[in-house]
Amino acid sequence: MSTLRRRATFGLGPAAILAAQQIWRLPLAHARGEGGTFVFGRGGDSVRLDPATVTDGESFRVTEQIFDNLVQFDGSSTDLRPGLARSWDISADGTVYTFRLRQGVRFHDGTPFDASAVKWNFDRWGNKENQWYQEAVAGGGTFEYYEDVTGLADAIQSVDVLDEFTVQITLNAPQGPFMLNLALPAFPIISPYSASAGFDALSRNPVGTGPFRFVSWTPGDRIELEKNPSYWGDQASVDRVIIRAIPDNAARYLALRSAAIDMMEGANPDDVTNARRDRSLSVILRPSMNVAYVAMDVSKRPFDNVKVRQAVAMSLNRSAIVEALYGGIGIVASQLIPPSLLGWNSEVKGPQYNVDQAKRLLSEAGFANGFTTDFWYMPVSRPYYPNPQAVAEAFKSDLAKVGITANLKTEDWGAYLADRNQLKFPIWMLGWTGDNGDTDNFLFTFFGNLRNDNSWDNAQVRSLLRQAQQSADYSERDMLYKQINQVIDQEMPRIPIAHTTPPLLARAYVKGYQAHPTATEYYNSVWLDK
Repeated sequence: MSTLRRRATFGLGPAAILAAQQIWRLPLAHARGEGGTFVFGRGGDSVRLDPATVTDGESFRVTEQIFDNLVQFDGSSTDLRPGLARSWDISADGTVYTFRLRQGVRFHDGTPFDASAVKWNFDRWGNKENQWYQEAVAGGGTFEYYEDVTGLADAIQSVDVLDEFTVQITLNAPQGPFMLNLALPAFPIISPYSASAGFDALSRNPVGTGPFRFVSWTPGDRIELEKNPSYWGDQASVDRVIIRAIPDNAARYLALRSAAIDMMEGANPDDVTNARRDRSLSVILRPSMNVAYVAMDVSKRPFDNVKVRQAVAMSLNRSAIVEALYGGIGIVASQLIPPSLLGWNSEVKGPQYNVDQAKRLLSEAGFANGFTTDFWYMPVSRPYYPNPQAVAEAFKSDLAKVGITANLKTEDWGAYLADRNQLKFPIWMLGWTGDNGDTDNFLFTFFGNLRNDNSWDNAQVRSLLRQAQQSADYSERDMLYKQINQVIDQEMPRIPIAHTTPPLLARAYVKGYQAHPTATEYYNSVWLDK
């Protein structure tokens, strides 16, 4: 404790500074209707319900209702407020964080939440000799967020229990986005006892401290949750939540119109237009914090040639595609971060549509007659690709104009994510919804390590990303990220396509839903005015 000279505000936003200076009160109860079942329709099923070992939004959508983090986002902003940690101190040099935990909190299985449970979770995420880490890896799980997305595996030196309700985290060096990283959906605190039944059981029977308890999972159909009456925070109004998988956008919209579901994500553009005219429905726009992109395996022909990558980028008429297929909710992306983030570079214009120049570049690269490639597209709609098959068909048409034949392929969502991580695709569609409002969460996730789906071996960019990650100077970080965005634009390892304000459609009686730019959305704020 001697190293904690003061309550520092090292690298934090305004709300986080306030949080570090005082113990916040629990949220007040809502004055609203109570009871009922809230049914949410989505395009795909969850991969697993162990949040530390997944990266997909469909898994996080469920686990966010079941678990709590040490710190969490405040309302619809990316400011922070206390979660399971009621307050914290930060050392003057920004490397030692001491968290004071809430007392009297219990996991859904009745076991107590305390500092030992926090340490158990960190050990599971980061210690490769840990029994629970090894069980997860043997079961097919990966700790991608801890090891790659955030770099916490390299950043954290130790996690120590000071007493029953105090835990101290020491970093090897300052990390600018550290507190924001702790709010990510991959880092809630799960019940250590729940792991005793094995990794598969843990992944299918999640046990947290959150506002809802897990009830059942019918794969490919629905996941059911129930209200946690002993929740330490803001009690849920609805008694039950059902999260249904309805893969087809149009079928999901019909289910909404018939009130078979109460709310949905992933609507076709025409259905959004129609919903605006229907008084029984409402349209909620999620603030933009995402990017759609096309990725390429740059370690293999033909995409190991920068001229080929540039030609592919120039051949895609992104403006026409966004105008035709995004229903007014998208803008063309010039770079792989949205304009609101630190390091967005106004001098980077992104690839410009130019068929003739694309053909010249292909010829210079030795592909005067073009080439044929498998082109993989996502099997489910996502906020950044509202209709991935339609967009893929538009890409195919554009590529044909420069002599590139694209054989469109897809597969099950879970297999798709696993296979792109193993670089089984030569070129593929994917995207990213930012988790915490920090540029590090985009660019370091994409290019910080030569692991997972990153085949772009650029030591300069990796070094700059590390430098930016370890800095708490916003001006320095802004400069570094602008430099990185310039290099990405020149090398084009991934092609930025669009940013969106994703629409959520709901029955008019759904109240209190807080749309969040990171898609971290909690259903305990929802009530039904029927």
